[in-house]
Amino acid sequence: MKFKNFPLKSKLVIYIVVGVFLVLAVSTAVIISTVTSQEEKLAYQKSIEMASNYANQFDADMKANSAVVKTLALTMENYEASNRSEVISILENILEKNPNLTGVYVGYEPNAFDGKDEEYVNAPGHDATGMFVPYCNNIEGSVIVEPLVHYSSSDYYQLPKAKGEYILTEPYFYEGVFMVSHVSPIFKDGKFVGIGGIDVPLEYVDEEVSEVRAFDTGYAFMVSNTGVLLSHPVRKDWIGKKSLYDFNLEEIDRAAGEIKNGTGGYIEIIDPTTGKNVVMFYEPVKTGNLAFVLVIPKEEMLAGIVDLRNRLLVISAISILFMAGLAYMIALSITRPIDKIVQDFKSIAQDAVKGRLDVRADTDVEIDFREIPTGLNEILKAVIVPVRETIRVTNALARGELKERVNADVQGEFRELGNTLDKFSETLNQIIDDSNAVFTAFQQNDFKRQILVHGQGDFKLLTDGIEKTRQALDLATTQRIEAEKALLDYAKELERSNQLKEEMEKVINTSPVIVFLWKYEPMWPAEFVSENITRLGYDVEDFTSKRLRYGDIVHPEDIEKMSAEVKMRVETGCTDYTSEYRVLTKSGEVRWVDERTFVQRSEDGEIHLQGVILDITEHKKAEDALLKMEEIRKKEIHHRIKNNLQVISTLLYLESGNFTDKDVIEAFRDSQHRVKSMALVHEKLYQSEDMVSVDLADYIKNLADYLFQSYSLDSGKVSLKLDIEKVFLGMDTAVPLGIIVNELVSNSLKHAFAGKKEGEIYIELRKSKEECLSWQKEDPGNSGDRESSCPNNEINDLKGTKGSKEERLTLIVRDNGRGFPEELDFRDTTSLGLQLVTTLVDQIDGEIELDRSMGTGFKISFSRR
Repeated sequence: MKFKNFPLKSKLVIYIVVGVFLVLAVSTAVIISTVTSQEEKLAYQKSIEMASNYANQFDADMKANSAVVKTLALTMENYEASNRSEVISILENILEKNPNLTGVYVGYEPNAFDGKDEEYVNAPGHDATGMFVPYCNNIEGSVIVEPLVHYSSSDYYQLPKAKGEYILTEPYFYEGVFMVSHVSPIFKDGKFVGIGGIDVPLEYVDEEVSEVRAFDTGYAFMVSNTGVLLSHPVRKDWIGKKSLYDFNLEEIDRAAGEIKNGTGGYIEIIDPTTGKNVVMFYEPVKTGNLAFVLVIPKEEMLAGIVDLRNRLLVISAISILFMAGLAYMIALSITRPIDKIVQDFKSIAQDAVKGRLDVRADTDVEIDFREIPTGLNEILKAVIVPVRETIRVTNALARGELKERVNADVQGEFRELGNTLDKFSETLNQIIDDSNAVFTAFQQNDFKRQILVHGQGDFKLLTDGIEKTRQALDLATTQRIEAEKALLDYAKELERSNQLKEEMEKVINTSPVIVFLWKYEPMWPAEFVSENITRLGYDVEDFTSKRLRYGDIVHPEDIEKMSAEVKMRVETGCTDYTSEYRVLTKSGEVRWVDERTFVQRSEDGEIHLQGVILDITEHKKAEDALLKMEEIRKKEIHHRIKNNLQVISTLLYLESGNFTDKDVIEAFRDSQHRVKSMALVHEKLYQSEDMVSVDLADYIKNLADYLFQSYSLDSGKVSLKLDIEKVFLGMDTAVPLGIIVNELVSNSLKHAFAGKKEGEIYIELRKSKEECLSWQKEDPGNSGDRESSCPNNEINDLKGTKGSKEERLTLIVRDNGRGFPEELDFRDTTSLGLQLVTTLVDQIDGEIELDRSMGTGFKISFSRR
């Protein structure tokens, strides 16, 4: 059937509908292309930002872990105490305060820590070589300390040693735990001495990443910079074992190469896991040499675009149907009598088909049909205005001019069409303006600006996604600022501590006081010595290198005494004490030092001695000089007193020659003997070493010899027997005791042996019997003579020791002569000699007894003072 044979009504409908369809199709295509391009760009940008956000979160974790290990290495570089137990406690404390860590460790080169590796063979945190390599970990649950292994060949030790910088190891399995190691080298005086490191388990990475969801079925995983999978939401058996290169896909190989170079991007591939067409976004975690990978099905990512396109197509279809109906109504209004104007109509229809809607029907027709072309022209005018306005607004939207609106003065459905387009433009403009404001704030690091315009449908997905991204960035920025502030505060505190330490060291090193820290071991190895040890000619390295121990510089004559004193102080629980002894300078000079020692006891029972020594050589020299002057002065005094008493004795002797009465002469001679006994005391004090105590045994023997010579007795007639222990007494006791012996011996010599051919005078001095018995109870194996029962070392002679005031001595002066008259009371007699004896016994707090059983015997007990 030819087209010319079509009814006019059908032709009109066809022409109008086709024309409107073409116009709407072009407009819709432009709108769909523009909006689709923008939506697709936003979808890709949203996915990239999502991947970047997660990558930044893990990057912050890695930075925090690297800060921990670098702080540990810096702490060890400035650590001077060389206390291995304390270092292990530091490691355990770090592990306790960082529950996200699996292990914390340090590893030192042989003898690089304190030079004592041989003393710690197989100790906790040490291996068979004794190297200090403690590894504190909680792999088994509880915290244990064990030595590092494979450090001679493994990257975690050899790489920082070779490079001299911080490193992060490739992920690996150790004791069933998938982890990475952060390691930083430790330097002393610019020389590598060891490493400090932490182990971070990657289980939490898999747990967190596996929870990530993008759109409906999108998922995420982590890879190392070499492409090894660190997590996967489904294939857990791939973790740590499969690499991106193992998929043998060109696109994935290219992505793995960019990940290795530390760059981000995306690729479109068929997912090996799900078989879907997906877009794989990857962003580097710069601090950890890792990458975060986000996999999103493309149809889900572009679902909003497809929905928007479908809606626009529906709108276009509705418009076409509307125009078809309109054309049908026009056709019904035309009747058959308008055959004359068909040609005109045909021409108009042809122009309309060509898009020339500005043509008009000829109204120069009969009046009855004039309404037909007039009406047709009105229809054309009504159609062209909204179409042109729609085209204008649509083109403006395509150019991004979202503020453009429909200005045509139309009514009805055309007005609705314009309002719909205006509403679409206004909504899109508001969403874009609000989103641009948020993105502008992002560029200025302001993540507080919220989305104010929330769209509906697909626009709601867009605005909600931007808001969630803003919240995540705001949270990450806040956490980063807090972490930076905490690190800055810690760095300032560490700097203040170092400054205080330097100031304290400067004060110590410029003072005359030398500081030592010794181990409580034989000869006291030094763990620390202040730099001013140079005052004695030594260097700090002489002690820290263990070439010298502190005992090596103590004078050989003082070392035994000093060792005994240190042992006694430590065992009795003393916390500090003071002592004086001699030391040798490096040149061999003898110097006196005054030491204040502090005993430090750790919780595990380890003992250290902190000593502060001060050179007092000049002070000791001054003291010695004063002592010598005092000794000379005392000797001079005793010498002069002895000489004066000798002079008095001589004067008495000379004066006695002027008398003939025997009693007077006897009185002078007795006075002479008494003066002689006192002079003899001063002579013995002059001869003694300390000029304080008198050797009583020697004194009594000399006094008795003098008296025997004075009375000119035959050596065979009266004999002298002495049994005197070696006892030292002070002058206050020795002088009265000498006069007592003088009087008792003189009486025996004068009166006991008249008419007898021979006799014996016995003088005994010993400790009281009660005290000797008490000592025998303490030492029952010491029986026999009195000397073994009452040993001299128990008497604590006055020379160099301090005796107890309760200690009692017994003096016995006995003769076997005629005996003391029964009718006389020795305590009440006119004899000056016995009066002196009883008086002097009271003076020395003594007690006197008379024994008449075998001649005459006086027993005197007195306190030793």
